[in-house]
Amino acid sequence: MEVCQYEAQIETAIKKPKAEALVLTDDGMHLTAFWTRLLCGCGTDGRFEPIYVMENIIPLFDKSFNYEIIDVKDWKKSTFLQAYYNPETNKIVIRSDVYERALAGIALDVIIIAHEVVHCIQSIALRLLNAMQCVEFKTALCSTDSSEMEQHELQTDKITSLVLSPERLIEGKTDEEIMQKYLVSPLIQFVCGLIKTAGKNLIEALNDTRNFTQEVERCAV
Repeated sequence: MEVCQYEAQIETAIKKPKAEALVLTDDGMHLTAFWTRLLCGCGTDGRFEPIYVMENIIPLFDKSFNYEIIDVKDWKKSTFLQAYYNPETNKIVIRSDVYERALAGIALDVIIIAHEVVHCIQSIALRLLNAMQCVEFKTALCSTDSSEMEQHELQTDKITSLVLSPERLIEGKTDEEIMQKYLVSPLIQFVCGLIKTAGKNLIEALNDTRNFTQEVERCAV
């Protein structure tokens, strides 16, 4: 299960008219941004470096992830598409001049790469949660020209801005409120989901064993 993240790739979009979008509530976007920063070692006050995260952090969580820097003269996409994340190949592709300017700290280029990094992180989260069968987020199918696609892009923009501006995550909240909202409650929900899944799998395994035993006994008669 992947996230709908084709950006403005018209060619790919035509070939793949449907993809799955991850649609979050406002609280869900804040939670995603908080855990993104936490897992990337930024906490609530550190600087989020999207290139460092792309090259060093994401590969720790997802061995299938890769990225590619393409020279400007070899760039086949349109000029306004300077970077993109392809969920099919789980790859971030960046035009070389954008990558170099981001390394130099040019804000616009840092934001461009951060946006694609957030796309990738959302995809990883969705695949993990789906594998655990305890997804709490709403999902919706979207076509290339749908409102859901636009909504997902706007959502990614907002998460990116929260990741890059941690003060907005904790604004007006006490340390206790941050702990409860972003750490304790989500972890309890996650653990409950795991327990529920484990219980379901155990029951299915017991039923399979019981059916097998009954079949063996029937054949032995």
